[in-house]
Amino acid sequence: MPQPPLRVFLALGLGAAGLVATLVLALVASRVASERLEARIEAELGDLAATMAGRLDRGLFERWRDMVILAENDTIRDPAAPVERKRRALRRAQETYPDYAIIGMIDADGWVAATSTGALEGIDVAHRDYFTKGRHGPFVGDVHDALLLASLKPDRDTTEPPRVLDIAAPVRDDAGRFVGVVSGHLDWAWARAAEASLRESAAGQRDLTPLVLARDGTVLLGPDSLRRTGLPAELPSVAAARAGHSGTATETWPDGKRYLTGYRPTRGYRDFPGLGWTVLVRQDAGTAFASVADLRRQILLWGLVVATVAAGIGWFAAGLLARPLRRLAVAAAALGRGEPAAVPASAVREAQAISHALTAAADTLKRQEEERRAADDRQELLIHELNHRVKNTLATVQSMARQTARSAASLDDFTGSFEARLLAMSQTHNVLTANHWESAGLRGILSAELDPYAGGRADRIRLDGPPISLAPAVALPLGMAIHELATNAAKYGALSVETGQVAVEWGVEWQAGTGMLSLRWRETGGPTVAPPARTGFGTRLIRTSLERELDGEVRLDYAAAGLACEIAVPLAARTEAA
Repeated sequence: MPQPPLRVFLALGLGAAGLVATLVLALVASRVASERLEARIEAELGDLAATMAGRLDRGLFERWRDMVILAENDTIRDPAAPVERKRRALRRAQETYPDYAIIGMIDADGWVAATSTGALEGIDVAHRDYFTKGRHGPFVGDVHDALLLASLKPDRDTTEPPRVLDIAAPVRDDAGRFVGVVSGHLDWAWARAAEASLRESAAGQRDLTPLVLARDGTVLLGPDSLRRTGLPAELPSVAAARAGHSGTATETWPDGKRYLTGYRPTRGYRDFPGLGWTVLVRQDAGTAFASVADLRRQILLWGLVVATVAAGIGWFAAGLLARPLRRLAVAAAALGRGEPAAVPASAVREAQAISHALTAAADTLKRQEEERRAADDRQELLIHELNHRVKNTLATVQSMARQTARSAASLDDFTGSFEARLLAMSQTHNVLTANHWESAGLRGILSAELDPYAGGRADRIRLDGPPISLAPAVALPLGMAIHELATNAAKYGALSVETGQVAVEWGVEWQAGTGMLSLRWRETGGPTVAPPARTGFGTRLIRTSLERELDGEVRLDYAAAGLACEIAVPLAARTEAA
């Protein structure tokens, strides 16, 4: 299958990168702009709900104040004033405030003494809330059906009774005696006027539906399908408004549709405490956020246009880069075959740099071949060195096994001693391997052997000396010697009891450019020491590995207070030591 040319790869890559970057930017811009627009739309709907709630509160306050002012009318307050005069005062009040269906004066016993229309006079209303509560102070009752008013107009267009709010205030004479109550029945059409005013102020927004809910959740004002019914209390907007909050919510209503709903509880105005209504202004979510969706489409459309232009620019730029690279590839292939090649010049700086590099490559081929041969020689030398070290290690293990077997009392004794010595050798190998078999730190070798005996106590093992790097030929025998000293201390010496301590001190003396390592091992706090009756394998191993192999010196002092061992070895092992 033929591979596509570089220009296709570059054009697709640059075009895809431009497309992705542009689309990401477009999506981010769309998200930010959409969120801001949605926030503005939600705020506007919340403001509409607040506006209508304020109008209702202020309107009821004004009607409440109408009754308070009317109760101060001299004619109304005068018990001796003729009924006709009181009727005229009530009629003038209704003409001034036409939102009232009827205004009446109720005497102190609860009988309707006079009304603005002359109707309902002589009726006993002593049991009505507007009388029982209005006699004690200004009163506003919630919306209800006015059955008495319906009976006055049997020719009304609808069979439903008119809906009114009862507003009342007590009437007292000059002496402060209670003489009655003035009461006005405010037609609910007053609230529909507030709704119409709200729609006018939001003429630019479609499908707005204001709703007014009573304290118990009954819909007082709203669509016919919801009127006189109750909305679910768990509806987010209703629940939030009942909790005293204001704002907006996108929610699913009982009709299954999604609406953006602004909500605001009524809070009264000045002295008027309010009726605990909730005002909702809802709008179909699709209609409310139509401008947001349109904005997103426009941003994405322009993003696609910009991305397409970016892909075209990428195709053109890829062609400028691919042509000189193609010529450079031909020249590089010729150099790879060892043939002379004319490296073309290029107007692209990077391609020109490649041209210079190819020219220099022809001059370095010979030098690289020489370096390769030298590397082969070094590798062969390393292989011989590795073979040599492996043989030495195997010889050491063989000798160690033979000597351990001679001094072992049983097979278990041989197995334990031999494994411990192999482990000591492997620990030194680990330290050397970590340093690529170039050197090993003396402190690291000592720590690897002695740390297991410290038991978590800092005073049990003390190491004191300068940093020293040992060659592998010195590190391995010295590590075995330290292991034997540590094993002997753990079995018979200071490390066999809790109070014992081991101190290792070392230093280097330089003579004629050659360093001599001096190491002192000293045990204290252990059992009383006595010279051994015979020389064990451990002692022979120490002397063999240090004195014979390294041309060093070992002195053992079996003092009663604790064993002391002084070791002196040259830092550069003899060439024949291996």
